[in-house]
Amino acid sequence: MESRTAAIDPDERIYLKLVDSPFYQTYRRAFTNATGLNLVLIPADEEIEISGQGDRFSNAFCSALNRSEEGCRRCALEHRCLAVEVNERAETRTCFAGLRETMIPVRAGNRTVALLSTGQIFTKAAGKRSFAAVSSQLARLGFGAEQLRELEAAWRSTPELGLEQYEGTVTLLAAFAIQLSDLLNRLLTEEANSEPQIVVKAKRFVNAHLEEKLSLDSVSSHVGVSPFYFCKLFKQATDMTLTEYVNRRRVEWAKRKLINPNARVTEVAFDVGFQSVSQFNRSFLKYVGVSPTRFRGSSEEAERLSQAEAA
Repeated sequence: MESRTAAIDPDERIYLKLVDSPFYQTYRRAFTNATGLNLVLIPADEEIEISGQGDRFSNAFCSALNRSEEGCRRCALEHRCLAVEVNERAETRTCFAGLRETMIPVRAGNRTVALLSTGQIFTKAAGKRSFAAVSSQLARLGFGAEQLRELEAAWRSTPELGLEQYEGTVTLLAAFAIQLSDLLNRLLTEEANSEPQIVVKAKRFVNAHLEEKLSLDSVSSHVGVSPFYFCKLFKQATDMTLTEYVNRRRVEWAKRKLINPNARVTEVAFDVGFQSVSQFNRSFLKYVGVSPTRFRGSSEEAERLSQAEAA
């Protein structure tokens, strides 16, 4: 375990410890065996790759759809809609194809660290389902006749679970999420205790002053050591420079702000502490993989999709 997690970001290290824990793996197997539903632990931070749990898309239709760029984009929008809605309790969403999925937060204090995801099944009786509307939407996305036949076969093979049974399963999963949150808090305590107190104190100072101009001198002065010694200690403990850590935290904050469709990229850049828009754009692209404008556009498109399907 230590060799796998020693040189990566603390958030990713905690996520990997949760995924690899016997507690989670045992419950995951028991849950799948008892219900027939897949269970995946998804990191709340989109920068972290889902690890060690196989294909997130256990459903044959979802898996087939995500082999194409068009389908992958549509599913990504659905996924983001659901992930954004999750706060302190479970949220369930029915996608354009009629499949139901639920996400339940695993929290440390007031922060969501990971999401338990299950579902990708029907809760509506077969007599009330039709592939015609699904086919029409897929055709507009550019799927050809042969692809549609394959997708229809996979769609029709999707398992069905009664709504009451599904809701009961989600209730049980919510109870497990509470237990998993307890484990998470223990892991975070161990993580904090494993870092030098100088680094812990520096992180707290940085996170409390992200919107301000943070320099190496100001942070090292706050923790009472020389800049040279602090640089060496911080790098050894986190495998990041202070600048990298600050920029990652600012980008994470910016992502939450950009979910607001009224947020202007320029204003967000300065609100979270970047000194220039160009610096913000470079950091955002580095840690998220897309530009702030594209990220915000995807969030807005997801919101419009949500509103259109609810109408």
